[in-house]
Amino acid sequence: MWDQSASDFGNGTMAGGFFNAGTPGGTVNTPGEKKGGAQRAHNIIPVNIKDILDEVDEKLKIEDTEAHMVTFVGTVEQIESKQTNVSYTVRDDTGSIEVVQWIEGEGNVQSPFQVVEGNFCRVVGSIRQTQDRRHVMAFRVAKLTTANEITTHLLETQWVRMKLRQMKRKMGEGTGQSMNNSVMGGGMTGPLASSSSATSNVANGIMSGLSSFQSMVYTIIQATTAETGMEKSQIYNSVRGRMIPRDVDAALEFLCSEGHIYSTVDEDHFKSTDS
Repeated sequence: MWDQSASDFGNGTMAGGFFNAGTPGGTVNTPGEKKGGAQRAHNIIPVNIKDILDEVDEKLKIEDTEAHMVTFVGTVEQIESKQTNVSYTVRDDTGSIEVVQWIEGEGNVQSPFQVVEGNFCRVVGSIRQTQDRRHVMAFRVAKLTTANEITTHLLETQWVRMKLRQMKRKMGEGTGQSMNNSVMGGGMTGPLASSSSATSNVANGIMSGLSSFQSMVYTIIQATTAETGMEKSQIYNSVRGRMIPRDVDAALEFLCSEGHIYSTVDEDHFKSTDS
């Protein structure tokens, strides 16, 4: 299913990569769920659909590390629109799965990234199970813009597994929780650590739904190139005279709870899920 020409991917240039394997996300509250206290995002792990379907435990684990959110690419086989959500059937070379995305606002599901049947797309979301059937509650469903995104994603799924196995050998068994930040939080380096035009488009889509304070903090965090992310005191200094620390803290809490940013080495260092 992957042997299609670049013309199938819109007008994006044939450059860049997919979602960084180390790009963590978090639990996303949807309109169909009760919204509790803010939850810190931990990781987003690139997977194949078969990984989701074959997992026997309630929570998906890759090399003994729990995947708080997953990302994968595939072809949209079917779309069913309802009043409150849109259901996609997405297939890759390993299987197919239902992806549900809630409609927000005036019935518009991320209009810059809307996909149609037959499109290649990328999905970012959390795994849910209803009775014996698994599906993905999507945070984002976006059309791919380059064929490179497919290849990069396939490489990332293998890179993450090798990196997690390497960390297990060094740190010993039973350290899956601590590896969430040390492995996934650091991001990828080398040839897989490039950003694509699709990632920039996602970031622009996020900005449109934020307040001015939230947008300011998000922009500062997204701009950092440090592996450990942006430290909270640096954010305070960057917005001095425009925001007080209390407003910064509130913006950070919101961005974390919505999965736009995540904490890395500690609770005071942050990176964007689209950086």
